[in-house]
Amino acid sequence: MNILILTGRFGMGHIKCAEAIKEEILSKYPNAKVTVVDFLSFCFPKFSKAIYKGFELCVFKFHDAYNKLARFSNHLDCIPFKHVIHSHIRKLLNTYNPDLVVADLPMCVQYYSSYKKKENIKIPFYVYITDISIHKDWISKDVDKYFVGDTVCKSELILNGIYHKNIHVCGIPVSHSFINKEKSKKGAKVLIMGGGLGLIPYKETILSALNKETGISTTIICGKNEELREEINLNYENINAIGFTDKVSDYLKESDVIITKPGGITTFEAIKARTPLFVIEPTLEQELGNSEFIDKMGLGVVVNNKDNFLASDLIKFIQNKRKIDEIKENMRKLSEGFESPNPVDYLAA
Repeated sequence: MNILILTGRFGMGHIKCAEAIKEEILSKYPNAKVTVVDFLSFCFPKFSKAIYKGFELCVFKFHDAYNKLARFSNHLDCIPFKHVIHSHIRKLLNTYNPDLVVADLPMCVQYYSSYKKKENIKIPFYVYITDISIHKDWISKDVDKYFVGDTVCKSELILNGIYHKNIHVCGIPVSHSFINKEKSKKGAKVLIMGGGLGLIPYKETILSALNKETGISTTIICGKNEELREEINLNYENINAIGFTDKVSDYLKESDVIITKPGGITTFEAIKARTPLFVIEPTLEQELGNSEFIDKMGLGVVVNNKDNFLASDLIKFIQNKRKIDEIKENMRKLSEGFESPNPVDYLAA
């Protein structure tokens, strides 16, 4: 069995999802050959770094423009550079000769689906949607199976003409390393994550409150933002600031609360680790849908407006053991309702 997974580095969520899918396949089918390919880098090796840098700049500095562009593209019917990218897809298939193609990036869905239809490709094509809300680019009737995080996402696909039996609610795949374990009982532990770019809303207010509070141990993962890490280590003596790490699962499993941006992958990592979420003012278009999901399913607290944010409310939430235990139970029940996230399990279906 030769499986090709198409992904991209628009943030680290898609890459992490692809690696989790690979891990899931190999855990059950160790003889399978699974290859993860950065689709953009494969098609445009000379320009992909610049494109990814532009994306990071847009998210970091101009999120309003990013949201407007996302809404605008949701109404476009054309697929730009289709014929050029089709030639790269032909090369991709000839290089890897897959028995199954999997994608977890919207641009891969549109380009591969159009090529699959044009060339009458019979190789099964499966798609994992990495957020709860759906952009138009995720949707194609040339996808054989969809794997989604929640029934809300499934309902949206059905409304857009996707056959219900081809949609599986499995949660968004995350690494087995995030599986919950019994947490330490030595005081409350808080983890702060701002995504791979180190984005933390209202960081001075949050960090000042946590820095003063006895009985709360706080770690912040700053990702690539070395300036932020140095600033925190200089000004907040009771907060542990670290840069990029491959031990996120260890930090998350040990924490009682995670303060974070509501990315799809991060949300489901928290669910698997049974770590309640505290989300402050989501900004990106896809984060809004994820935040609604967190609130609706009782997975944490979402503060949608800075005028509603009080540091005292954050501290009370962290120290409210009954509420924390209630959220953990909600996470457990949600996880128990998921189908298998393993794409190979569905090949014969």
